[in-house]
Parts: sequence; structure tokens; C-alpha cells
Amino acid sequence: MAFSSDSDILLTACTLGNVRLYAVENDFAGDLSSADCSIDAAHDMGVLSADFCKIVHTDPTDKCSLIYTVATCGTDHYIKIWRIFFMPNNIDRSRRSRLIPTSPQEHFAGQSTIYSTEVMNASCVQTISAHGSSVTCVRFNPTGTLLFSCSLDKTIKIWNQQGTCLKTLSEHLRYVNCLAINSDSTVIASGSNDRTIVVWDLTGRLSVGSHITGIRSLLFSLAVKTSEIPLEFICPITHELMKDPVYAEDGFTYERSAIREWFSREKAVSPMTNLELSTDELVENGKLKQQIEDYMRSLDVESGAGMNNS
Repeated sequence: MAFSSDSDILLTACTLGNVRLYAVENDFAGDLSSADCSIDAAHDMGVLSADFCKIVHTDPTDKCSLIYTVATCGTDHYIKIWRIFFMPNNIDRSRRSRLIPTSPQEHFAGQSTIYSTEVMNASCVQTISAHGSSVTCVRFNPTGTLLFSCSLDKTIKIWNQQGTCLKTLSEHLRYVNCLAINSDSTVIASGSNDRTIVVWDLTGRLSVGSHITGIRSLLFSLAVKTSEIPLEFICPITHELMKDPVYAEDGFTYERSAIREWFSREKAVSPMTNLELSTDELVENGKLKQQIEDYMRSLDVESGAGMNNS
């Protein structure tokens, strides 16, 4: 089970491999009477864990449909990344959305069957062959830049948002069943059937090689500060601060290198909506780039002022 970061969606899953999603904005008793979106056979032979990414996007075409990112894993050795499309109840749900149907519909994602309503829809955007055995737990880090998984194969893996494995951690002698990540993504804890809990220091001072520090993004260091990065400055793919933002045909702005890598792996499909695009051409978002540069300069000024005061 998992709640979205705003607590508006509850996800449940089972050993049959099915996922159910409920909009629980106001009345829990009423809202849980039936699922607002169902995914049958999300994982072959059972779903073992699920987690919502903290970052929630709004569809730029209608400016009201919300887009959540969910990771699930199961006994099929896979991690799947889903986009959940949701129309909140404070919005006129009769408004048309390219992501949410106006009446209940059935569609497919590989072997999975998705049953959507006028409130919620889902789409699978990535399937990752993650481990050599059942994947027992998936967890996003608090900034949404990394995904952690563990498995019956005794390993823990760290993934970026493009599905690339950045690091494999091997310390446990038996199945790894659970994970927890601290608030600034520098420490994780893992629990195993070998009756141990291992605390991993991602800065390199304890169990993990120090070279992982080079993978840590600028967003990690910024997250430690009290400043909250504006959502529009964050790439929807990497969830990191953009340096070279570009428009794609789907209306979203991405980091140029991230969307180029996405298009190199997939045909021209939107990473946010999973809808086909007629072109993979990109247009520089110069206005946003200037805003990001101004924002970074303001942080430098604040940092310098703080040092002078100390």
C-alpha cells in the first residue's frame, strides 16, 4: 500500500498482481467503495511493493490534470514505472483532458489491463529488468531523483529516473526485504533475512565506495537548504534542476540531454503522457533558462551573505 505525497490517492496491490487506485480527497468511507483506476496483471505472480514519487506535475495543456509517478515491483523480477493521471474534485470533471477519458475505458500496457474512469487513468512508461530474483521493495528518495530497490537476490540497487542502474550494493548474506532512505538521501538502511540491518552511507564514509558521491546531483546539496526549488525548474524525467531546458511537442519542458536520451531509447513517445508524438524536435526554452540562472545566482548571493554574517 502507498499514499501519494499529497494524500489524495491511495494505492493497494496484491499477490495476484493487481493494483487498485482510489481518490481519497474527502470521504474515506465513500471514496474506498470502488477503485477509480484498476491495473490487472501489473506484475506476473504478484506485486510486492509500491511507492509514489514526491514530485507531482500538472499537464500543461489543460493546467488541471495532475500527473503522479509510481514505482511497483514484484515476483517477476521487474520494476515498473507508471504515470497516474488524476482530475481532482476541486476541478470541473466534465472538462476534457487528453489523459483522462470522459467515461470508463479499458486499455492495455503490455500484459497489463488498465481500467480507467473519468477521475483517473494510468499508463506504464518503463519496465526495468531489475534483479535476478523477486524484487521485494522499491523506494524513491525524498527529492525524487533516485529509485532504490532490493531483492531476494541479496542485493540493493540504485537507479536514476531513466532506468539506469548507478550502483549495486552487496553486503547481506540472505534475502533483502525492506529499505528506508533518510531525508537528504545520504543514508539508507536495509533489512534482511540474515537478521541484520545495514546502514549505507552514500557519501562514502561507511559501507559504500566514495565514487558514488560523483553521481549525487546538485539537487541533493540544494535540498539540504531551506530554499524550495520551484517545480517548473525541475526536469520531469530526471527530477533534477535543469541547465538546458527545451520544449517538446507534448507541451512539457525537459533537460535537453534527458529527453534526447529518452528519444534514443524509445520511439517518439512522451515520457510524461506515454502518447505518441509526431516529432522529436526540441525548442530551447530561453525564458525558463534565464529564470533558472537568476535563481542560482540568488542562491549564491544568499550563501555568500550567510558566510559573511558568520
